Amino acid sequence: MKKIIIVNNNMKVGGVQKSLYNLLWEIEGKHEVTLCLFHKSGTYVNGLPPSVKIVEVHGLFRYLGVGQRECGGVDFFRRGLLVALTRLFGRTKVLARLRCHMPELEGNYDCAISYLHNGRAKSFYGGTQDFVLRHVSAKRKIAFLHGDYRNCGANNLENNKQIQQFDQIVACSEGCLQALLSVLPQLKGKCVTVRNFHRFDEIYRMAGQDTYIYDEVDCFHVLMVSRLSREKGIDRAIRAVASVNALGLRTRLHIVGDGREREGLRSLVEELDVSAQIIFHGEQNNPYRYMKNADLLMMTSYHEAAPLVIDEARSLGIPILTTETTSSKDMVTHMSCGWVCDNTQEAINETLCRIVSNKEALTSLKRDLLEKKADNSIASAQFAAMLEF
Repeated sequence: MKKIIIVNNNMKVGGVQKSLYNLLWEIEGKHEVTLCLFHKSGTYVNGLPPSVKIVEVHGLFRYLGVGQRECGGVDFFRRGLLVALTRLFGRTKVLARLRCHMPELEGNYDCAISYLHNGRAKSFYGGTQDFVLRHVSAKRKIAFLHGDYRNCGANNLENNKQIQQFDQIVACSEGCLQALLSVLPQLKGKCVTVRNFHRFDEIYRMAGQDTYIYDEVDCFHVLMVSRLSREKGIDRAIRAVASVNALGLRTRLHIVGDGREREGLRSLVEELDVSAQIIFHGEQNNPYRYMKNADLLMMTSYHEAAPLVIDEARSLGIPILTTETTSSKDMVTHMSCGWVCDNTQEAINETLCRIVSNKEALTSLKRDLLEKKADNSIASAQFAAMLEF
């Protein structure tokens, strides 16, 4: 049993936090685990394993775990000032000032893990790598990477210097690992892959709760579960569904999620005159109830790391269509659970049309997926090997 500390910004709804939540449940009882949060907040906090010890940072680092809108009074102005200084001078210089007010965390650990990677040099985001390197005492220090290092803003001089200080770097997919090595090939000897964990039993249970019924049986139902942000390319999905319907292939797109692009996407739907074919379901606490009966999960992102939703859909027997991104071939092609198309509007349109036109192939694939039992065996073996590195 190892004594492990994992540092993250918060436990709000998000891919990194959900991945961490799943990991903590998977290793419950196998190790002595401390979770250090910059800000003890978020949906997942209340559902953590009881054996996990939670500590909260009380220095200025706490502002990296909370949004500006959540701050009130003096905290609003303090955080706002830190954001402004970061935009002017960069995160590295601002964190250097924050460190002056932050003593080393109590305790000695076998392994300290920074679970959140850094972002752009002038964004007030991340900081867990800096915290683990300078404020935690541990025999080994590990940085997890949950993004496409080339495209998520992490590839800059400061981040490249810092990540090399870790004993080990862990990528959430082979594609993410290769993206990192394409920038920093000298790290090859200390990089490994540990897949994301999932609580499959919980997914099955939630999918059976008030399952959404797609009542038009003669219509093809495509589902997207995504944050409504530009990099997700949801406008391309809307255009693809419009093009398929223009060919007489009745198709509806169901979008589960919310975000800053919502109003712009609604305007596009009106502009294309496809209001009857595009349904916005908004943010949902239980997206699995929409997955269970969907015909296809579609992802049209410009870039992605290793989306949890792909494995979640696969476990429920839902085929996937995704644009080619960092991990798409690892997660879809190699797992024989769908289609990967070129990352262009034309390719999305053509591939969706081909899938909708051949429902027999889709039905056969769905049957094959339902016959396979999803589990965390590979991820568990990878995590265990990481600890013995």
